[in-house]
Amino acid sequence: MSRIKLEMTPRGTDMGRFGQLRKPRSTRKRVSKPLLPAVLQIGPAPGSSGGIASVIEETLKFNPKEFQQRTHPSWTPEGYLASFPRAWRTAVIMCATTRHWSIAHVHLSEYGSFLREGGLLLVARALRRPAVATLHGANLAQHVERYPQLTRWVFGAATIILCLGEKQAQIVAGISPKTPVRVVANPVDEMTFRSAGIQAQQHHSGPVFLFAGEVGHRKGHDRLAKTWDTILDQYPDAKLRVAGPVANGYKVTSQRNVEYLGNLSRDELLGEMSTATAVVLPSRAEVLPMVLIESHAQGTPTVYTKVGEWSEFDGAPGIRLIDTSGIPERDIVASLADAMLDIATATNFNPDALVDWTRRKFSAPVVSEQLNSAYRDAIGRTRP
Repeated sequence: MSRIKLEMTPRGTDMGRFGQLRKPRSTRKRVSKPLLPAVLQIGPAPGSSGGIASVIEETLKFNPKEFQQRTHPSWTPEGYLASFPRAWRTAVIMCATTRHWSIAHVHLSEYGSFLREGGLLLVARALRRPAVATLHGANLAQHVERYPQLTRWVFGAATIILCLGEKQAQIVAGISPKTPVRVVANPVDEMTFRSAGIQAQQHHSGPVFLFAGEVGHRKGHDRLAKTWDTILDQYPDAKLRVAGPVANGYKVTSQRNVEYLGNLSRDELLGEMSTATAVVLPSRAEVLPMVLIESHAQGTPTVYTKVGEWSEFDGAPGIRLIDTSGIPERDIVASLADAMLDIATATNFNPDALVDWTRRKFSAPVVSEQLNSAYRDAIGRTRP
């Protein structure tokens, strides 16, 4: 009888179905990456028209080194009062998913927004989450004067308020002195910037001016219409292209070489900016117009009135700023025409200098760090 040698396998060895030896399983525990704190961007839906939607869209593109960005739209620009049910749904989602987000970043304009988005800010605070509010309203001073108690209530509930300039910050400090305030600019994604040395092709014999925004009295479209005959006297081939919705009750008069484009997508608008001689925005009320920042990122000169946080653009190459305080309307219109003609005749403008200036002040890495600092501060202020 031959001897049979039995080989004993060590205890704990995993044998396969047919006796083959399996590799021992690793006893190491998998270490999962800690989830970054989530920030809810609450305001108009990204991709819709309007400067606030553009700001939220740019913020969602930030590199998530410290915070991940999510969006919960509270309204659409076309909805207005009909958007309150959408805001209600957002409130329900905030309550149902409290464990999955850390900060509510609420974007406020004025008037009804203080009920709609202001209410969502209060929901966040009731859930014991920090609430950061950015102010976008062009008529903040008038809003405070009309609704001081509502404004004080919403501002007082915010963990931190972000303003687009020093004028806004002073208004907030006056009505809610205990609420921390920071100045944070609107961001521009790197893809928005024109590449250095690349000149956009222009297919027009004369200067082309672009108006972008709500076509109406507040944005100063009527001022631009009054200057147009003066521009045509000097440049008969000049063109004015108007992009944006017409304000309720505002009547547009047909003029020679003026084309109304209606609502454009953001990419279409950037294309218009890149080939324009100048973007003109003779507004009566603004904060920090996104259309000017994006125009500068394209290396396109601008004409702007000294309203809102206009000092944020002071010193930018290629911008013409028009005084409006205490000046008769006819003189403002005359100054507007002079500024447009000055840009049309300029020969020493360097678009790359304007792009570089904008990148240093409004690029995503710059603004992202400002926001991350504000978010860190907000979390620190709400820890037990």
